[in-house]
Amino acid sequence: MAQETRIIENTWDLTAYQWKIESDALDLFVKGLKDKKILGRKCPQCGTVYVPGPTYCRKCFRDIDQVVEVSQEGALDAFTVNLADVKGTIVEHPYITCTVKLDGTHSFLMGVLEGWTDWRSIKEGMRVKAVWKDVTQGALADLSHFQLTEK
Repeated sequence: MAQETRIIENTWDLTAYQWKIESDALDLFVKGLKDKKILGRKCPQCGTVYVPGPTYCRKCFRDIDQVVEVSQEGALDAFTVNLADVKGTIVEHPYITCTVKLDGTHSFLMGVLEGWTDWRSIKEGMRVKAVWKDVTQGALADLSHFQLTEK
């Protein structure tokens, strides 16, 4: 049975959230992007693969120094269809922001989803792949977007 897509009409106060990425993890991640690779770290004890890769395992608290290249394909997780800009003005071409769980990893990357024609047809679990800019510079923007590989 297909999972139901839920539409939530509300606002969320994001000021309560805090994000922290260790600079070492971000440095490793960006270094990989320059070479059109997605790099993470794998815990030697429990095998958890993190992207971006922290220096210690969040599950067993062991130091992690094993760098791994992970798949550039994965499954669509959560997504948001943006029908208006941040000021509430309707956009001519809606766009989708999403989280993707890359194959073999235990964490998610956020990006923009392309390759769709009707946003109502997008479902959790659809297969996607990373698409790179033609010229990379070692920046987060080197990963241009995620592309649907199935319709």
